[in-house]
Amino acid sequence: MIQTADTAPSYDAAQLIARPMFWEALKGEASDLLKVHAVAPEVVHYLADIRHWILIHMAIALHFERKIDPAAPPLTPKKLLTELAGTGIASRNTVQSFLRELLRIKLTEPPKTGTLRQHATEVSAKSEKLMFVYIDIHLRALDMVDGGGRSALFNRTPTLLHKLQPAFARKICLNPAWYNPPAMVNCFTNSVSGSSILHEMVLSTQSTEPDGDGRFWLGTVSTAGLAARYHVSGAHISRILIKAQQVGGIGWENERRRGACWLSTTLRDAYLLWQAEKLAALSSAFNRCVSATA
Repeated sequence: MIQTADTAPSYDAAQLIARPMFWEALKGEASDLLKVHAVAPEVVHYLADIRHWILIHMAIALHFERKIDPAAPPLTPKKLLTELAGTGIASRNTVQSFLRELLRIKLTEPPKTGTLRQHATEVSAKSEKLMFVYIDIHLRALDMVDGGGRSALFNRTPTLLHKLQPAFARKICLNPAWYNPPAMVNCFTNSVSGSSILHEMVLSTQSTEPDGDGRFWLGTVSTAGLAARYHVSGAHISRILIKAQQVGGIGWENERRRGACWLSTTLRDAYLLWQAEKLAALSSAFNRCVSATA
């Protein structure tokens, strides 16, 4: 039996941002996510696009719901598209292409025992393990905010993932503040590896406070270095950086993107709020699942 004494508060996004340790928690979260990217680059760089992120979370949610209730419908392109109706996240062709790519990178596999549904697929053990790591990273971030024991409980009760991940996915994937972030954030998240690049840039800020012009300085940002770390082309990185510069999210001390790079207060604040939406959804889902299992 799960002990309710291990639970901790749930939050909304504004409450999280107001917590003194929130910034440090985000830095720890970003660092841990980038470590996962380094270990599994082919998988993470593809899922660091916000559309793919939402599709994989909803796909795994459907998988875990069927694991709990075998009568639940299997994962199919039609079912996945139906779950995201109204969000504008993806078309039928996008969903079909996405599931084919998951099969290629071994995040899904054909059903082991056959299926009554055409085009059904199953999430692989590899996906389950990656999702466990992902959820645990964010539970640790919440614990840093308030000293809670979420991660410890999660690791003592690994089957909690089967209920927690679907509850989290259904809350965050249908939240417009998450899937349609401000333009400065969307410059990064609407592209392969984009979220990881944004995490790295925020993590690289040299001060917790902006300078007199409202800028957070990062030091030198190397297009070639980013391209090598995230397994994309230099042209792809340049396109992301140019878009972010055009909307005032980032800039350089000299023309032609030379010298030290800076991040605007507007982008930093938008990033904080965007991440707070995710952690708030997880805090709520965690408490609901633990209370229901107690």
